[in-house]
Amino acid sequence: MSHAVSDLLHGLNQQQQEAVLATSGPVLVVAGPGSGKTRVLTHRIAHLIQNENVIPEEILAVTFTNKAAGEIKKRVEGLIGPGAANGMWMGTFHSIGVRFLRQNPGLVADRLGILPNFVIYDDADQVAIAKQAIVANNLDVKNVAPRRMLARISAAKSQLLSPTDFVETIENYGDEIVSRVYREYQALLGKANAVDFDDLLVLPIRLFDSSPQILERYQQRFRHILVDEYQDTNRVQYVLVSALAEYHRNLFVVGDPDQSIYAWRQADIRNILEFQEDFPDARLIKLETNYRSTRRIVETADRLIRENTQRIERTLITENDEGEMVSLRELSDERHEARFIVDEIRRLQQSTGVRADQIAVMYRTTAQSRVIEESFRMSGIPYRIIGGLRFYERKEVKDVIAFLRIIHNPADELSLNRVIDNMPIGRGIGPKAIDAVRAWAEQHNLGLVEGFVAAAGALDAPALAGAARSSAQRLGFAIAQLRELEKELTLSELFDALVEKTGYQSAFHHENEEEMERWANVLELRNDLEDFDALGPGEALAAYLDQVQLVSDADTMKDDAPEVTLITLHSAKGLEYPIVFIAGVEEGLLPVSRAIEEEPTNPNAIEEERRLFYVGITRAEKLLYLTHASGRARYGKWDMAIPSRFLANLPVETVRTVGRQSVSGPVSLVGRARSQFATSNSRSSDAPIRTTTIVPDWVAERNAPGATEQPPVSLEAGLKVFHPKFGEGEILSVTERRGDQEYEIAFKLHGTKRLLASLAKLDIIE
Repeated sequence: MSHAVSDLLHGLNQQQQEAVLATSGPVLVVAGPGSGKTRVLTHRIAHLIQNENVIPEEILAVTFTNKAAGEIKKRVEGLIGPGAANGMWMGTFHSIGVRFLRQNPGLVADRLGILPNFVIYDDADQVAIAKQAIVANNLDVKNVAPRRMLARISAAKSQLLSPTDFVETIENYGDEIVSRVYREYQALLGKANAVDFDDLLVLPIRLFDSSPQILERYQQRFRHILVDEYQDTNRVQYVLVSALAEYHRNLFVVGDPDQSIYAWRQADIRNILEFQEDFPDARLIKLETNYRSTRRIVETADRLIRENTQRIERTLITENDEGEMVSLRELSDERHEARFIVDEIRRLQQSTGVRADQIAVMYRTTAQSRVIEESFRMSGIPYRIIGGLRFYERKEVKDVIAFLRIIHNPADELSLNRVIDNMPIGRGIGPKAIDAVRAWAEQHNLGLVEGFVAAAGALDAPALAGAARSSAQRLGFAIAQLRELEKELTLSELFDALVEKTGYQSAFHHENEEEMERWANVLELRNDLEDFDALGPGEALAAYLDQVQLVSDADTMKDDAPEVTLITLHSAKGLEYPIVFIAGVEEGLLPVSRAIEEEPTNPNAIEEERRLFYVGITRAEKLLYLTHASGRARYGKWDMAIPSRFLANLPVETVRTVGRQSVSGPVSLVGRARSQFATSNSRSSDAPIRTTTIVPDWVAERNAPGATEQPPVSLEAGLKVFHPKFGEGEILSVTERRGDQEYEIAFKLHGTKRLLASLAKLDIIE
């Protein structure tokens, strides 16, 4: 082995070395959490460039975030020298999709009907367009939810179904509604010369289908294709990668089916589970050594995930210290839970000196964050919420970006409407004035933005008078002038001209502190623009607008912020913290109620929820706290809370249960539940920590010294029972299920439910 190769392999374990050196043919690397997959990717790329005579331009590397792409490139250059990775294609699927489209403007226009200056619509833009599409079909947005329509449209696009293709799949009236809205939605995007995020994946495939020679050019160019987080790819991404890798067949995918948590984004776990069927000659390499977490945390996670069936068998191991026991805590309600978390963090800071930024509080749903944030706010402990309002989503920032977008793309009426509604230059331009300009523009075969520009100096200007006429002219002149200036100014200079000509600074009252904070955000946007000044006039604006739309929460996270992180389990993917709290480990939250409802027809939903819990557990390095409440406020009233079924999968030897003791049996359990329901409306959130539990006996008792696992009480069909949440019912059937029993019960007030014996907490009614 040459000296250069041995240097790149130094410090890697045997499996990691194998993955770095497997440079020929398809390779599947199943990488457990904390197993060094990023290190494998960087060392492999460095090895290809330095030792395999692969030039950077021949490498395509797809990452889950743009931040990850930047980090990998930085590490590669740290291994083989500054600038050594220049020319390599690296980024998310969406950013690479944009690159395909931007590199082929003529063909994109001719074959796809999209002009080179297209813009990318973000989530808010897509909702606005969906609303327009719903109204255009004479439907009411109160009855036809825009986000529901967008989810169905996204699902269709992820299956490569155009509006025409979707018609062939219609099975009911609901599908018919989606079909009509989808067709209009896509037409409105086309009219605005805009694309949505799904289009960034679909359109390159359409481009390649219409121009095989373009596909062949990229196939021959990319000798090596690397894909990170392969378990989270959808069908479109699978088709795109498979097509690009067809010529050289050097496809290297890294992922972990145990961490596949984005089915709601159309991610298809089958892509990784069936990789070896798609590529029979693929090498399978397993990275099983966890370098992140203590042994107890690793064993807790490994035991949990073994309950799943949709996985590639492997064992998660570690050589790290044993570490502290995982702490499982039951609290009285969500406020008590939040106070416990805050108090424990304060105790840890005082006793160990741990920094705030070394701690994360995770939860399944964003709704849980409200009470937790309230406790942090009262405590004075600094915190940040990930998944909240991003910088680019702030109103004042979106206003300026909207004007930049209409400078770049005059077909973007959505951005024009935002400018008119929110900027001083739009004052005096009401709906009637807009309609008048639109009618005049249509007579001259112009779009609305071009109509304002042309009407500003036209002799036969629209029939406007007074303030509307002067405002319309002022707006038209400003757009025209800024479009000319964009050809000669840097991006930051264009910003200065935009603020001056629109009078936007006057929209903020200097004596108001909140207003000045908003103006500070606008000035921060200028700093952001300066990073693109080097690209020069003309090119910079398009590049900047692409980046704004493709940035994610993970891309904007500051690594050095001295604040506790409050974050959903989905957003926590790819992160790690010395101390992690996972709140609300309860039925209805984790697993979420939707997955429980789908369980009879879609058991995979519960498996994904278990994977989500697994992801949360494996974010922790040193300390892990799991909390659940005896009761929780839902829909305005306090209700009983049932500990998550997943807690029964955790190993007794690694989990310490705090604040609970066994109860005498199912009858006393239901009796206590009844009394809690009777007094639920008068409960105080300041109640002390409970020393009893609503966990079924066999779960609680197995934590006692020398205890062995005891099965739940077995019931028979035909028995009348009482459930603390659903009330009275009759058992219709009993099914054996993996050491447990599943009851099908017809409740008088809540219909038929399927409940596990171990979690049901049923009382027999005499």
